[in-house]
Amino acid sequence: MFRLASSRLRSMIVRLALAALAVGSVSTVPWTTSAVAGAAERSPVGWVMECNFVRHLIADPIVYPGQPGAGHLHDFFGNTTTDAHSTYASLLAGFSSCGLAKDTGAYWVPAAYGTGTLLDPKDADFYYRVVTDPAELQPFPAGLRIIAGDGRAAAAQSKKVVYWDCENGGDDTNRTSPVDCGSGIVSAHVRFPDCWNGVGLDSADHKSHMAYSVDGPGTYRVCPTTHPVPVPRLIYKLEWPLHDGSRLTLASGSAFTLHADFVNSWDQRELERLVRDCLRAGVNCGTFNT
Repeated sequence: MFRLASSRLRSMIVRLALAALAVGSVSTVPWTTSAVAGAAERSPVGWVMECNFVRHLIADPIVYPGQPGAGHLHDFFGNTTTDAHSTYASLLAGFSSCGLAKDTGAYWVPAAYGTGTLLDPKDADFYYRVVTDPAELQPFPAGLRIIAGDGRAAAAQSKKVVYWDCENGGDDTNRTSPVDCGSGIVSAHVRFPDCWNGVGLDSADHKSHMAYSVDGPGTYRVCPTTHPVPVPRLIYKLEWPLHDGSRLTLASGSAFTLHADFVNSWDQRELERLVRDCLRAGVNCGTFNT
């Protein structure tokens, strides 16, 4: 629906846009800085959604739908109505804490503690990027549910999925676990899989319907044949008001268990517009601030 006359023409436009950004434009979007990220992900093409923290709540409408109090405590962002009973329809009718009212998507992560004290997140930004061929990119289907990261991890997860660093001072080296940030504060990124199987909006383990793209022979990463539909690369960037990251724990366990959940309950037409006009067109659409 969003294709140009040819994939070759679209790819050429994207390369020209990226080149223009590299040589002269001023971006208001922070670049992702992971050592494992590709050049396309480090570019400012796409948009960043800033969303205010909504509340702490023991609820998980993906893993424990209809079971309030089941699971562990979560921090919710975006849709202000998200709870254990949430459905696509109820979320779509809800309100947003994000910088764009039409982003009624539901975003959540396990609650964080510093030396046993529950922390309110200081900041949360949600990056929408593309690392696969923009000409082939499709918006998230309405109602898609995704979990990134392993809430039961007993050891460090891959930095391609989760990494920790410091904001506002301190060592900003990307690490597999949080460290003492000195005068800075603890920050983490969670990358979501960006390839969909084209069939299910969820799966029994809440992960099998999605996969991560892999290195391809050319400029872009490619989706595996089992999950042939490329979708946006969603990245959560989180900050907590804590200086010493070695004291941070999560409601799911140690810092190793950081994971994140997402339900696409965006206004679907607005999401399709942004995918078309930003990601597919190779345009930096900036940050939607709260």
